[in-house]
Order: sequence, then C-alpha cells, then structure tokens
Amino acid sequence: MTREQRRTPRLQPYVAPCRIVVGVHRLSAYITDLSLGGGRVHCDGAPPNPGTLVTLEVRIGKRVAHSRLPAVVKWTKPAARTGHDFGLTFEGLSAEDQKALQGVVDEFHRRAAQLA
Repeated sequence: MTREQRRTPRLQPYVAPCRIVVGVHRLSAYITDLSLGGGRVHCDGAPPNPGTLVTLEVRIGKRVAHSRLPAVVKWTKPAARTGHDFGLTFEGLSAEDQKALQGVVDEFHRRAAQLA
C-alpha cells in the first residue's frame, strides 16, 4: 500500500492544454490534475528530467492570458498508452497566481457539490 504524500487536495480529472518551458524549449502537453501545490502533466515527447526547473504556461480559470507558474519536475514515468506523465511542484508562486489557483480549486469544488 502506498502512502499518500500530497499536502493539498488535487482536482482530478482536470484536463487543460499547457506548455512546459525549459530554457528556450517549449513542450506542448496537458495538465491532467491540479492542486495548490503542483500537478500532473502528460506529454507525447520526452519529459524534462526530475529536478529540472520549468515554467508551466496554462490558462487558469477565467484569465485571458496564460499564467506562467514556476515549478520543479518531481518524477517522470511512461504513460499507460503513449507518451509520458510527470509531476510538478510549484515553487515561488506570486500572490496573484496563488489566488488564481485557489479560485480554480474553489470553483471546481462548488460545481462538484452541485452535481452530488
């Protein structure tokens, strides 16, 4: 039995197109779950190595522009069918980005409660 190590609840499934920026390279991907502390990403190409500092570019909530969230790759693994999955931990988020993420989490929970 594996012990859950997350400190914040995650939104799953949460699927949104995103880009992972490593230096000058951009990797098209999908974020497949999200929390205030990080998320899981799926990509078709090779993922960044664990420990790599990246920027997650994703549209959060009702924002028009993409947010640029600094993160560290925590783990990578081949996906069940094709491509790769990898985990990110957010580091150094601005107060504005934290507020936007909290808004997404709150809205997700509000809608889930309406469906229950």
